[in-house]
Formats: sequence, C-alpha cells, structure tokens
Amino acid sequence: MVFSPRRIVGFSPKIPRMSNSSALSTFVSQLLRTALAAVFVILCSRWMGPEGRGELGLVLFWAGFLMMGNDFVGGSNLANALQRFSLSALFPFSVAWSIFVLITGFVLLMIFGSGSKMAWMVGFVSMPMVLLNIQYNIQQGLAMVTQRNRLQLMLEFLKILFLCAFVYNWDKMDLGVGTAIASLFYSYLIVLAVSSWLLKKEIVDAIKSAQKPPGVLFTDGFWSQNGHLAQFLAYRLSLYSLTYILGNHTAAGIYANALLIADAIWIFANSFGTIAHVRILRSKNENFKADITLRYAVFAVFGTVAACLLLSVLPSSIFVWVFGIGFETLKDTTLLLIPAILAVAASSLFSHYLHAVNRFKTLFVANLAGLLLQTAIAFWLIPKWGIYGACVAADTGFILTLVIVYLFFINQNPHARLKGPLRFKLILKIAVRMLKRRSARL
Repeated sequence: MVFSPRRIVGFSPKIPRMSNSSALSTFVSQLLRTALAAVFVILCSRWMGPEGRGELGLVLFWAGFLMMGNDFVGGSNLANALQRFSLSALFPFSVAWSIFVLITGFVLLMIFGSGSKMAWMVGFVSMPMVLLNIQYNIQQGLAMVTQRNRLQLMLEFLKILFLCAFVYNWDKMDLGVGTAIASLFYSYLIVLAVSSWLLKKEIVDAIKSAQKPPGVLFTDGFWSQNGHLAQFLAYRLSLYSLTYILGNHTAAGIYANALLIADAIWIFANSFGTIAHVRILRSKNENFKADITLRYAVFAVFGTVAACLLLSVLPSSIFVWVFGIGFETLKDTTLLLIPAILAVAASSLFSHYLHAVNRFKTLFVANLAGLLLQTAIAFWLIPKWGIYGACVAADTGFILTLVIVYLFFINQNPHARLKGPLRFKLILKIAVRMLKRRSARL
C-alpha cells in the first residue's frame, strides 16, 4: 500500500505541484521555530523580569503596527497577486512603499510616541523586518514553502545566538530592551541578506523590467490588510491597554508571555493553515478547496485541544521555573485565554480560505467585529480585574470572529461536508514513514 497525503484530503482531481511532505515538513519547521522563539522570550523574561518584558512587548507592538502599514501593499496579498501578475509589477513598488511607511512611522512616533528612545528602537528593528516580510510573501506566492521555513528557523536561531553573545561577552552590560532589540536587528538583517541572495534572480529581473503596479495591488491590499490590522490589534492591543490603564509594564509582560504560550499552541493551526492556503491558491476545484479547509480545521482543533489539556495539568511552579520570578500568575492567565486559543485555532483555516479566495471584505468584517467587542469589554473589565479582564475580553472577541468566518464559509459552500473518514491513523503512519526516510538519509 502506498501512503500519500492526497488520500487524507479525500479527493482532488488536480493537486498543485508541491512536495508530498510539505505539510509534515511545514509542521515540523513551525514546531522548531516556535520552540526557538520561546527560548528567546524565556531568556528575555528571566534576565529582564516582567517589567522589562512588558517594555520589550510594547516596542514590538509598535514595530508590528508599522509592519501592518507596510503590508497594505507588501503583505499577504502579494501571494494572491503573484497568481495573476508578474513580480516586475509587484516587487519594486512594494519596496518603495515599505520605505515610505518606515519614514512616516518613525516621524509620527517621534512626534506623538513615548519619546525619541522608543521611536529609534521601533525604527531600528522595523527596517529589516518589513523588507524580509515582503520576501516571505513572495515565497508564499511562488510556493517556495520549504525555503521560507528554513529562513524562519535561521532567524530564530540567530536571535538566541546574538542575545547570548551580547550578554556574556560584556560582563558589565545589563540586559535591557536595547540589547534585545539589537539582537533582533542583526538577526533580521542577516536573514534578509540570505533571503535576498536566494531570490537574487527574481529580484534583479523584477527591478530591471519594473512595470507599473496593478490597481488590484491597492484594492486587494487595502481590504486584505484592514482585516489583518484588525486581527493584529485583537492579538496585541491589550499589551498597550494594560500599560495605559494600569500605568506599568508588569501586567503587559505577563500577558505577552501568555500570548507566547498561545502562539506555541497555535502551531497546529498555523501549519495546516499555511499549507491549505497555498493549495487553495493553486487549485481551481471549489469542492477541493472547501474539503481541505474543513479537514485541516478538524486536525488543527484536535491538536490544539490536546495541547490545552497538557497545559492545564502543568503546575504553576513550572511556569515560574521557566520564565523566572514575577510570573507566578502566568498559568492562571494562560488558562483564562484557552477559549480564545481554541477559537483562533478553529477560525484560522476558515480565515485562510476566505483570504485565498479573495474574500477580503469578509475577513475585515469578522476581525473588526471581534476587535470592537474585545476593546469595549477590555476597557470595562481591565480597571476592575486587571490582566484577567484582558483575558475575558480576548475570549469574547475571538469567539465572535470564529462565528462570523464560519458562517461566511458555510454561506459560500452550503454543501460543504467532510467526505470520507478523517483517517487520523493514516496521518500518523505517513508522518512516521516520512520521518524514518529523513533519518535514513541522514
């Protein structure tokens, strides 16, 4: 009997040309990437404490905000646009737009932000981040999933390497936010250089034959990124709200680490979502698109539930031992976020589907509704319950988003059903077989 991932998704008259192990390799890569990212944050938490971790989280919040502005043109809509337009019409303008966003964001932070120090740190780390993200989205559109996975792993490894080097090579240096930002900057810069070299032919050709960008790059990018911006704020706005309402960074630091744990648990949804997105983009069969979305959503939810059960039985002392003194309430905070974690895991595949079929306005409505509900409840409950109020607000907002994206998916695919058995045993057999083959090659 020949095992193939094609049998897992039921049927597919035409599956895009991708490696049969792409789903498994993406999952393994995402798992390793999440583990390495967790190590970086754990080191920062132990060496900086909740206050310093919260300050770092605020810097990364503003850097992420600039990333959202850049992605109105150079974001995930690039992957969609590459199915219809040449890179020459997309890449040059995406880079020009990123430079405009970086300069504008820096000036606004200098004028309206928390001081020049914050503005410089945000601008310093954002520059290589936004340029690398453009290349990540190009690789997504060109189905270069394996290359992107390896670059992401390299990035996380370099972040840890630079952080440790800065701390241990200068005895008199106290670890502060600036040290962590420098580690991020050099890591992103090196990976950006490597990615540019791997894409040098495509980049050079695109620059030499630069064309006028298509109008769809603005329209699709506008609606697509509005949805992503609302989603980003739903994830991260509480970091700012906690600091603003409570007047310190400590609660924000604990909440930031709870989000880190949530990101680790979302490994299942992120992995299956990435592969489903690429296959939906490159398939013309509507039944296949709906079927793979439902199947991968089930797999993502089952994996997420198992991870949440494991999390619930860990003692609180484990969290303090890992992250350090000051994180005694981290387990309780994370447990309160479990409804949000499950809601995001379930909604992720439906969101990827809607994005891949260019239903950007639908995603915007869903994410905006969740954000507005979460924000209203957060400003009501945070003054009363502190960080626990932020968790309850996140739960309600993400559940609302799940309901909306699922209803839109069913409305577009009223006859969508899981066809055939889910074959969890088959998935396990394929995974074991592929891992054995990889081990044999080594």
